[in-house]
Order: sequence, then structure tokens, then C-alpha cells
Amino acid sequence: MILILLILLLGGTQSQGCQPYGIRLFLGHYFSYLRNSQDVIRIVFNTEKECKGQFVLELMDNKKGNQVMASQITYYDTQLLNMTQIYEKSETIQYKYETFIHTFKIGLNNVDINVSTSYNYTIVSKQNSILSGPYKFDIPLAQNEQKFLVFGDMDSNWVQNYSKDTFNWLENQVNSDKRYDSIIFTGDMAYDLETNNCQQGDNWLRNLSVFTNRYPFMAAPGNHDTGENKFYDFFRANFGALFLTEYNTKSYLNDFFSFDVGMVHFIQFNPIKIVYQNDIDNVTPLIVEQMRNDLIHANYNRDKVPWIIVYTHYPIYCSNPQSVQCLNNFKYLSEFEDLFVKYKVDLYLSGHVHTYQRNKPYYKNNIAKYKQQDNIISEYQYPVSIIEGVAGTDFGKQNETFPEAAFMEIQNPNHGIGIITVKNSTHLYYEHITVSDNKVIDAIWLDRSIDTTNTSNHDGFEIVMWVIFSVLLVLTGVSIYYKSNQGKKSKKKLLDETITMVVS
Repeated sequence: MILILLILLLGGTQSQGCQPYGIRLFLGHYFSYLRNSQDVIRIVFNTEKECKGQFVLELMDNKKGNQVMASQITYYDTQLLNMTQIYEKSETIQYKYETFIHTFKIGLNNVDINVSTSYNYTIVSKQNSILSGPYKFDIPLAQNEQKFLVFGDMDSNWVQNYSKDTFNWLENQVNSDKRYDSIIFTGDMAYDLETNNCQQGDNWLRNLSVFTNRYPFMAAPGNHDTGENKFYDFFRANFGALFLTEYNTKSYLNDFFSFDVGMVHFIQFNPIKIVYQNDIDNVTPLIVEQMRNDLIHANYNRDKVPWIIVYTHYPIYCSNPQSVQCLNNFKYLSEFEDLFVKYKVDLYLSGHVHTYQRNKPYYKNNIAKYKQQDNIISEYQYPVSIIEGVAGTDFGKQNETFPEAAFMEIQNPNHGIGIITVKNSTHLYYEHITVSDNKVIDAIWLDRSIDTTNTSNHDGFEIVMWVIFSVLLVLTGVSIYYKSNQGKKSKKKLLDETITMVVS
């Protein structure tokens, strides 16, 4: 009898620790250059216990309703994040926190995108009891109009409720079944993820699932996401979507990744060591190289994926006079600026400064060439840069307006979110709304109908080789023409001499 009670108690404890929380979606490597057909959408959640082999993911074809089972997935990956162990040798800080992170990868063998791109999913136990859900996801396709949400610098502490309006707005989008292909998060979450024995980050996971269970969450790491040891342990374990291991070194785990969604190529990079001027490991050349390589590849593919958007946490141009970065980032990130101009990047999105700010196309701290009629921007030689840093946080000053600057077009400190709508291969619409009243306070069109990217489709070395080849081709033609003419002259001279001889 005692043995049975012990088994029941242990089983109850295990089941209590196996309740999924922090449900979130990510785009898989089907959308990166790897094009992995077995990694289209990732469904990730946490539990307090390991719960090995406890979960089944059920997929339902949303077009046919919950009566038609599309797939049952029993295999998933489990990762332990043990912050206690990570900091056990630290002399300054100790943690007592661990969480288990479970990842289901949905592939083309689980769904038929030719039949449906919209699916409901439910996390159930091996005993077939519902643990979480049902929720919904959509698989982005190139032939559809794409829409993306853009925001950053956001917590879920709700001490002063600065982010509550944003959470409510996002939850309303989910409840209204509004479709967005992804969330582009510009960094800094929870403030900070590892604060209060990681409870700040744990609460963030539990709260954000009201919208990340519906929209893939593609996050850039911010300076408030680094953790005490500056290794982003909590962030990388819970939000490390598409990091490419070939760019990692022993001294620096790079956070670079890129992906295509329909007509847009997104590039995310993390230049924190550059903007804080502490690149003791000399990783700057590595990041510049990978950015160049990615942009070269993106430009070769531009006939299929015409738009290029770069996002990160750190703006190049901002006007906070107290910020060393606002004064100097155009110098610190100048090598990246050169690449953005050369390869015709369309948008540069960032956060960090707690405001909404849209800048004119700017380059080397000067206005770049572009045309604008009303709110339509065209023939721009440098990307339009936008700061989305007002999703809401208790950290720092609120509703702060910064000094006007030559590069600044508009700023607004009220809490808000950006929305990108890609209409087609030549027109993209960007709007920023304030979440308290759902009011559009800024909107622009980017017009690529006059395509100026052709001259930038090749790297400098390739262009030089093409020039040399063309010159050689011309010289060869001239040589052939010259020899041909010389031959004709020789024949004419010989013919004249023959005629003279005959006449004589």
C-alpha cells in the first residue's frame, strides 16, 4: 500500500512538472539557405521537469476543421538549460534555476502545403489528454502577400504596465485571427532575462505565449539579453532560431542568421562587440565577411526574392545626445553601411532607443540620394532605417522625445508596433501604429519599380573580372579586324601587282 502511494505521489509530481508553458513558434531551416524540408515550422515549449517521451503533437488541417487529423508527431528534441551549473564556478553570482526546452519540428512529410498552409495544433499527453491548445499556425508562401510585425524593447513585468497595451493589442490580433507571417523582434526582452534567479525570463516565456503560439518569433538579441556572463545563455537556449554554426568560434558564438519569407530576404546580425567597442576577439572581420557573403547570395536570388531587410538591435543613426553609440555608430558600423549601399538593402530595422523613429536614407552621416513624392520613396541608394523600440518596458525614461537631427524624418515615443506589408515585387508598405488607440501615426511606401540593383548583383572581384574579360574581347575583335584588313590590303596589293605585270 505504501509503495502504491509513493508511486502515485511521484507520478503526480512528475505530471505537475510536465505542464507545457511558453508555447512559441519559429520558422525552421526550410526558410534559410539550407532549405531543409523536414524543418518548416518549429513548435517550442518549456516544462519544469524532463518529461521524457511524454508529449505528442497533433496537427489538424484548418481548412477541414478539427475533425481531420493531418499528422501526429511523437518525436521531439529536449534540451536542459541548467543555469545552476552554468554559474556554479562564478564568484559573483549563483543561480538555482533549470528548465527543459522541447522542440517539435514540422516538415513537409507532416503537412501538405499543396492542400493547405493553415493548421491547428495541440500538445497532448501519451494518455491522449490535452495539455495545451489548440493553437494555429500558417506556413508562409511566396505567392501570397506577406505581412510582418516589428517591435522590440519590451518586458512583461507590468509593475507600471508600460507593455500591457502592446500585449493586449497582440492578443487581440490573435483572437481576431489576423494573419502575420512572422514577428521581427528587434531585441531586449524581459529586462532582464536572467534577473531574479531567471524568474524574469521565465515569466516572460509564460506571458508572451499569448501571441507567439500563433506567430513565429524571430528575435534579434539585445544588450539586455546577454546575461551576467555575456554569453546569452537564456536567450540562445530559448530563442536561438536559425543560428549557423559555421560562423561560431571558440571565443565567440555568433548570432547571425538569415531567411526568406516569400518576397523578402531577412538578415539578422548582432554587432554588440562592435558598437560597445570591446571586440577583444577580433570578430568584426568575421561578421563583415558573413554579411557580404549573404548579401551576394541574396542579390543573385533577387529575381525571386526582391526585397532585402536587415534587422538588429542597434541603430546606425539615432539622436540621443547622451548615447555614445548614437554619436558614433555610423563610424563603428561603416563597413556594414558600405555593404548595405553596394547590395541595395531596402530596410534597416533596429531597437535599443525607446522611441519610434524613421530616418531618411542616410550614408556616411550624410543624406543619400533618393526620390520622394508624398509618402512614396523611390530610387533610394541607402536603406530607409527605422527604430522600433517602444513596445513598452519599465526600464528607463518613458515618452522621451530626442533632439531633431538632419537624418530624422519622424519620431514618436508612444508605445507602438510596426507592420510591414509586402504587396508585390516592387511595392512595400510600412506603417507604425500606437497600440493604445490602434492609430496609424506614420506610413510610407517603398517603390522598387525602377530597379537599380542590377549593377550590384556581383562582388567587386567579379565585376573586375567581367571588365577584364570585356576588354580582352574587344582587343581580340580589334586584332581580328586589323589582321583581316591587313589580309585584304595584302591581297589587293598582290592583285594590283599581278594586273601590272599582265598589262606590262
